[in-house]
Amino acid sequence: MTTKTKLVKRIFSSLLTAALAVPMTALTAHATGEAFFYPPKNPVMTDQQFEVSVTFSADSEIGSVQANIAYDDSVIEFVSSDNASGGGGVLTVNGFPDTPSSEVDFSFTFKGLSAGNANISLQSCQIYSPDSELIGSPTAYCVITVGGDKVETKTETETTTTTEKTTTTTTTATKTAPSNGIPDKGVLTALTVDNGELSPAFAYNVYNYTVNVDNSVTNVEIEGTTASPSDYIWYTGTSECQVGENVRTITVTDVDGNAATYTVTIIRAAGGDEQQTQTAQKKDSSDTSSAVSKNANVMDQYKKMLNTALAIVLIVLVIALVVIIIWIRGKIKGGKKDK
Repeated sequence: MTTKTKLVKRIFSSLLTAALAVPMTALTAHATGEAFFYPPKNPVMTDQQFEVSVTFSADSEIGSVQANIAYDDSVIEFVSSDNASGGGGVLTVNGFPDTPSSEVDFSFTFKGLSAGNANISLQSCQIYSPDSELIGSPTAYCVITVGGDKVETKTETETTTTTEKTTTTTTTATKTAPSNGIPDKGVLTALTVDNGELSPAFAYNVYNYTVNVDNSVTNVEIEGTTASPSDYIWYTGTSECQVGENVRTITVTDVDGNAATYTVTIIRAAGGDEQQTQTAQKKDSSDTSSAVSKNANVMDQYKKMLNTALAIVLIVLVIALVVIIIWIRGKIKGGKKDK
């Protein structure tokens, strides 16, 4: 291979590398994390052990989870867990998936102490990637209902007697009797709030309510009473109220798995300063959205121009490459003729 041929190949390689060198934009995806409690479906009895599990998930692989779990130690008692330690109302959670996954489940064993409702809430949760990058800080909570030592039900007995000659057969059927026309399970018989009033007035077969409170009210507690001690009740939402609408739900599930969900929308009034702040924030948000939209349009125009310019540069480089190759080949042929 002659020196001139080697030179041609080097020039071709350099020009090709330059033509293919296109600026690349790196996009960073912001991962998010979620957490969900899975308590027992039915109320538990005192001295009965039960399990509560928590599922942590993210849109990327999870490396580890660190969190605190707060619970009402006057109603339930922590027994054991492979991923948590503590007691007295607070658990420290520290665990990781057994295999690479974007989801991990932890289980906790508790015991019922006394009748009542016990809140279990996830606090200070941090989900990390395998590279120790924070990918989520979710919150979650559930309510455990602890009943008494016995589940009492109202029953009435129907007796049918059939007589044939000297043989008598008695059949007894037992059923649960409704009270005042209200179903004996799977519904609320009462719903109360400690601030404001329900609108409309509560009825077991009305499932949507509104509560209006003053701006000075920052916390509203909701309490539901189930038709049967065996009904399971689950609350969602937080008692803390922001200015505007705050949605709470109360779901009642009977032993057969039938569920009824009641929704309470708490509307906290805006104060004078807060109202002005909200208006200003809305205006700023609108201005920001407009500016972002304009910037996006400008960036799109720049990208189109850049792509066009890169295409032109690529064409020019290819033409230059062809011209140089032809010129060098001409020189090589001329040199041979001179010899």
